[in-house]
Amino acid sequence: MPDMMISRGLLSDQVYEIILASILDGSRAPGTRIVESEIARQQGISQAPVREAVKRLVHAGLVESVPRHGSYVTEISPEEFELARTMRASIEREAARIAVDAAGDSDIEQLRSVVERMGRAVDAEDWAAFRALDVEFHRTVVTSTGRAVLARLWDTLEPLLVSQRAIGDPGYLGDRSRVVSWHGDLIQALVDGDPDAAAEAFAEHASGGLDHPER
Repeated sequence: MPDMMISRGLLSDQVYEIILASILDGSRAPGTRIVESEIARQQGISQAPVREAVKRLVHAGLVESVPRHGSYVTEISPEEFELARTMRASIEREAARIAVDAAGDSDIEQLRSVVERMGRAVDAEDWAAFRALDVEFHRTVVTSTGRAVLARLWDTLEPLLVSQRAIGDPGYLGDRSRVVSWHGDLIQALVDGDPDAAAEAFAEHASGGLDHPER
């Protein structure tokens, strides 16, 4: 019995990662229905581990369950989307301002490592990995402040940013190598030591000011 439970748990973890990757790479857009029986059939498994994986995604805020209608990738109104983006910019503005002094050498090195891996993901055209690293970059800046309130606010907002494509948009039409460079510029803003300049750089990035290919 324990072996069966472990196996089932591993299957649930694998299905969770499969569905998460499909949300990250854009193949499951906001509002897309998640059909548990279909996923189970594709993976050649029972529906139980799929159901458990979907429950985890619901708990994380990436999926919403509608009674008697099924489960869907979380979708919000355009007004709520803009609010989420505005809140992201506010959080990152304050995080950057504090991180200029609070972030240590290890934090900066971690950010540089993330940007390096983002570049490799672009070369490999691995957009799920690219988005996951984009999220990791900004989460790292927030946590580097040591401010629990900022970290909690980010944790609450992050699922919406991911599901609504408000961070690392998989539909972005510009050169993603430039996106990697922009993140390198954000690191430099922290290293330069000007809190106001860093705050504005992160706020512009978070608000979508650099998201247009023509820029």
